[in-house]
Amino acid sequence: MKAIFRATTQHSMAWTFCALFIPWVILVAIITGGRFPNGFNRPVIRFWGRTMLWISGIKLELDGCEALDRREARVITFNHASTLDVFIMAALLPPGGVPVVKREIVFIPFIGWGIYFMDFVRLDRRNRDRAVASLEQAAARIRDNAVTVMIAPEGTRTSTRDPAPFKLGAIRLAEYSGAPIIPLVIDGAAELWPRDQIYCTPGTVRIRLLEPITSQVFASESAQQVAEALRERYREDLGVANAQISHAA
Repeated sequence: MKAIFRATTQHSMAWTFCALFIPWVILVAIITGGRFPNGFNRPVIRFWGRTMLWISGIKLELDGCEALDRREARVITFNHASTLDVFIMAALLPPGGVPVVKREIVFIPFIGWGIYFMDFVRLDRRNRDRAVASLEQAAARIRDNAVTVMIAPEGTRTSTRDPAPFKLGAIRLAEYSGAPIIPLVIDGAAELWPRDQIYCTPGTVRIRLLEPITSQVFASESAQQVAEALRERYREDLGVANAQISHAA
């Protein structure tokens, strides 16, 4: 009964907030002809993310995340095992931040409609040519406008704390743009709101930035090797690799 009450309360508050807030964002988009006033996107997205975290009962504990306050050309990757990850990345959006989302998300009421009018990279995973074109356009924006593209290398939510094998989209972005990859670790979201749970358990999620992977690495390693090495860094930081080794022993 407690779980049903929590789920009903959280979903009611979240959808009510989105139903009131996002149409206002869309109205601004229509009035401005799709050209938002300078500095509009980031405060709006961060406000939405932080409000959704508050509704979910989540606090963030940041460790070494000062670089998120700077505008830089870079690719920020994050592990994706919870609905909370979307709220977290929105709440932490850096200056010049551009999230990558699945194209089909635009069909979600309110949230998808807002994304359609905002400056997101929409990736069509069902069409390889469109996906490559989207990545190349995003890479050009990284180079030309010093933007930060934020992407989940797994491509979709996993069902465990252990990151699934990484796809190559994030690696290609870094390769095409020459920008470094900055791994961002979301620690705790998978336990507070796992994929098969309809509500969020209140608590604290810890956020960490790992050492960057510079573009020079592509001179000696393939994109697949970089993706596999990046996943192992996440597994080690989250304690998954060591835990499995200990269990096997």
